Amino acid sequence: MNEAQQTALRDLEILEAMVAELDDYLMSEAAYWMMAKGDMPKLTIGGCLMRCQRLQIVREQLDVVDQARLDRACHLLANKLAGHVVRSEKRMHRELRARLADWSGYLRRMSSRMMADVDYYASVVDTRIVMTATIAEMQKAPYHLDARILDELAALDRNLNGRWQTGDFVWPAVWQPAYPQETYWQLYGRPQ
Repeated sequence: MNEAQQTALRDLEILEAMVAELDDYLMSEAAYWMMAKGDMPKLTIGGCLMRCQRLQIVREQLDVVDQARLDRACHLLANKLAGHVVRSEKRMHRELRARLADWSGYLRRMSSRMMADVDYYASVVDTRIVMTATIAEMQKAPYHLDARILDELAALDRNLNGRWQTGDFVWPAVWQPAYPQETYWQLYGRPQ
């Protein structure tokens, strides 16, 4: 198994674990859910959506059995969200507001040393990409996205774009097909 396949398979394992705990998360008031298994990132709806979207695009990195696992996980995610539309919408709005605050804070606090550190930027830009996945979901019926979120995010993007240095893709190469540069310019370079 090559590195790209290992990365995709690990992301699938994370997605499956997140979807398994999604009902409990939806019924809680936690902004970010600590997963039962300790080596997992925190559970959010946006994190699930991001993984489902990118894994579908790079599904050829998975074998046929794992592709079926991916299809099941994404189908189950969609069903769980559809089964709790009002709660899901409320949680996604809460998550977007929290991520906007986090992203704004990252951009404000970035020192020139931090900006030069591609690894640091690569670790925090996840916040911005999860917002894109969540917004895409919220723009589908039956959800209603608060337009102010789009305005706030556009202002942050303009600020970042004003000090942007285009460069190489900052995440593992396996994800590059899922994130075209025209749409996800934040993954191609770093702030200067």
